Amino acid sequence: MNVGVAGLRFGMSWAQIFAAYSETDLLAVCDVGAKRRDLARAQLEPDAIYDSLEALIADDRLDAVAIFTPAPLHAQQVIAAIQAGKHVLSAVPAAMTLDEAKQLAEVVSSSDRTYMMAENWVHEPVVARAVQLYREGTLGQVYYAEAEYYHGLQQLRRRQDGRPTWRNSLQPLLYPTHGTAPYLHMTGDRLAEVMASGASGRSDRADGYQADWIQTAMFRGEQGALFRLSNSFQNVHAASHLLIFHGDEGSLETGRFDQARTVCYYSSGDEEDVRREVCEHPELPQFGGELAGDHGRTSMQIVMAFVQAAATGSAPPVDIMLALDMTLPGIVGLQSIRSGNWEQVPDPRSWT
Repeated sequence: MNVGVAGLRFGMSWAQIFAAYSETDLLAVCDVGAKRRDLARAQLEPDAIYDSLEALIADDRLDAVAIFTPAPLHAQQVIAAIQAGKHVLSAVPAAMTLDEAKQLAEVVSSSDRTYMMAENWVHEPVVARAVQLYREGTLGQVYYAEAEYYHGLQQLRRRQDGRPTWRNSLQPLLYPTHGTAPYLHMTGDRLAEVMASGASGRSDRADGYQADWIQTAMFRGEQGALFRLSNSFQNVHAASHLLIFHGDEGSLETGRFDQARTVCYYSSGDEEDVRREVCEHPELPQFGGELAGDHGRTSMQIVMAFVQAAATGSAPPVDIMLALDMTLPGIVGLQSIRSGNWEQVPDPRSWT
């Protein structure tokens, strides 16, 4: 499969994986920044280097493109790539507005091209273990779950010339999928209703940040469960992720900080018997260890799953409907903050 990668800040590690994978040929890359293009030229030696997505998707040699550009660009760039006849792997989130989400659903659903969202928390070892325990019945029916995603991004909010990037005004709930994905992937539920609120610290500590410091949402799922999500990108808290699942047979929660992806604690039947388990990534001999990147071996699993789905026409792990199920709750959660009311999360399947 001939692949092109768009966006060479976050996408550089993904380009390296496509270049190393025996099932793909990395033919082209693109970025608006000359320095990043020069770095890709030196490290990857692709056949073609473009300065725009339009030029990349016009390359008839490419079967697929991987879009790792800024989040506000994802939906329209995916639509353009699908309409150009490419299979698409897209970074999270799928969209930033309801209008974008609806257009994305319509375009992808009417195409024979594969769309997959590259949500890494579907593949993290603790989530794989949680899914196994859930499917074995160890947890029973999950009636309450929580997710917290705290990640200070001060160093990414300004360009070298001082101008703000898109992250400086990104409302936390518009980047929800690292929290929503594990629960939805595990249970098959859909978050149907939301009430949300936000808070901030003192304005003289904001350092020019233009969004709520933290936003918290409570969701009701179609299966009757409650799900709480808290997101923050302005804080003095070390980067941390937390997942908690309460079932009527057992419970599970992850570690924090550097143990969030690989350590879980679970119990079943006896609340005094809490087991600590270290979870590990599967061995992937197709890739070298130096390609682990920011998200470890999850990126490699995502690439393998995407290539398999595109090559066979099978459903990818996070297809367009699941991608929107993971994304829309945050968009509507922001609406709830503004209205002060419970808001209904649309089912994207009703749009097609």
